[in-house]
Amino acid sequence: MDVQSIKLQQSKLMEDYRDRQESIYQHFYYDPFQISNFKRRFDYVTEQSYRREELVKLLKEQNNQWGMTEQVESHIDELLNPQSTVVIAGQQTGLLSGPLYTIHKIVSVIIQAKEQRDYLQQPVVPVFWMAGEDHDFLEIDHVHTLADDGLHKTRIQDPTSFNVKKPISKRELPADTHDFVQRVFASFHETEHTKAVYDTVIQSLEGSKTYVDFFACLIQHLFKQEGLVLVDAADDALRRFEQDYFLQIVDHQFDIASSVVKRLQMLSNDGYHVALDATTSDAHLFYHHNEERHLLEVDESGYFVTKDGEICFSKEELKDKIVEAPEQFSNNVVSRPLMQECVFPVLSFIGGPGEIAYWAALKDAFRVMDLQLPIVTPRLSITLMQRNHQSLLTDYQIDSENLLNQGTYHYKMDWLKRQTRAPIEETVNEVEKQLEQAHQPLQSLADSISPDLFDLTTTNLDQMKDHLRFVENRLIQAVKQQNQTSVDHFDTLDTFYRPANGLQERMWNVVYWLNEYGLSLPHQLTDLPARWEQDHQLVRL
Repeated sequence: MDVQSIKLQQSKLMEDYRDRQESIYQHFYYDPFQISNFKRRFDYVTEQSYRREELVKLLKEQNNQWGMTEQVESHIDELLNPQSTVVIAGQQTGLLSGPLYTIHKIVSVIIQAKEQRDYLQQPVVPVFWMAGEDHDFLEIDHVHTLADDGLHKTRIQDPTSFNVKKPISKRELPADTHDFVQRVFASFHETEHTKAVYDTVIQSLEGSKTYVDFFACLIQHLFKQEGLVLVDAADDALRRFEQDYFLQIVDHQFDIASSVVKRLQMLSNDGYHVALDATTSDAHLFYHHNEERHLLEVDESGYFVTKDGEICFSKEELKDKIVEAPEQFSNNVVSRPLMQECVFPVLSFIGGPGEIAYWAALKDAFRVMDLQLPIVTPRLSITLMQRNHQSLLTDYQIDSENLLNQGTYHYKMDWLKRQTRAPIEETVNEVEKQLEQAHQPLQSLADSISPDLFDLTTTNLDQMKDHLRFVENRLIQAVKQQNQTSVDHFDTLDTFYRPANGLQERMWNVVYWLNEYGLSLPHQLTDLPARWEQDHQLVRL
């Protein structure tokens, strides 16, 4: 694989974070790009107390459901060692692993765990936190598949999709799942890898009951050599493990919520926009009732209530309910990092741009819980490029960085304009100038007679210009038709490398690439260079 670093157009927060600006670093505790900070964090973590034996037992029970390998079991056992730490990331459990950035998060976790194991000379375990408690089903009920005219959503037909607040972990796979897999594979052309990839997906499916199971089984197959430890955040046993931490979050509700609001204001004052709605009344916990989850907030009387007011607890009633049934509670975007820190000896958290923005608001919330914000490392951002597409970039003189940031539109239009002897745009512009000059005496005459007539001539000129642009577009369309193969090349590059004016990793699914390059691809990606400070990496396969 050939790897090229790419500079991306990104948010000010992420640009400053990678550039190590003090204006953003003051909202964090560690510089993730300074290797010595990993030793500092290691020293802190190994002085803390964790319920390691309970955690190991729980992780083995979970991972055993999904085909736990010897490497996974060995890594879990290492957590009994008080000198062991974890590198961790998390994501919703999408169909067929979801968008490519989920794979990139996992790859990042594995790479950094290996890197820090070598540096610290202590066990560093790669962990992936599956956010099965999330309920946004429309985000995970499809994959994008390739058709002649671009990418299309291939959706699973789930009769329970109407239940919009039901956690993903509680959704059993519908009868349509096999047909869904067939529809996805029908969009591929057959390669030497197709059968092995299909068999792996079906094997993962047949060992699964829920969407989370399907995700976990497939990920274990894809990364079986790496010893990746999975954790289902919605598991009832984990919730019982977390009971005391839920109680602490309730006890510190106001201080946590106030700290987040204050830190968001500080970020705004420093010029950073974080898309996180927060008030001092946020409880930052969900309550699960009748197969739906409801966000709690604190009303003026100090009661913990749902937004519709149908569920109401006093503080003591809420704590009693947590003791009685902790499996009926889950975390939101603020409390999840706190819970993760309580459960695991976290050396480093791997996050995407949106997550890092959220975490920038949490430094004081960690302090409220007598915790320390861990190292926050940007995940590796990756675009995979097919071999045959590199030659198209060369043929059409397309810069790969411009391709990923802007797409091919301007390249395509410039190329089309060069395909006719009479330059269309220049000719039309010249005709427009002559039209304006020829029309000027008519406008002057109209103005001398009546202002209304002058307005009429101005409108008349605008209409003629519109017709002129119509003719220009028709001429360009004719050139396009005469050069359709090349036009298709430009459009293909956009579909693969700038889909919907965004990055490939946000829309494409890994199964297409497995079909092209084989089941060894995920393992090969774990050999990528650990360029944490780079915006993006273009990987030519």
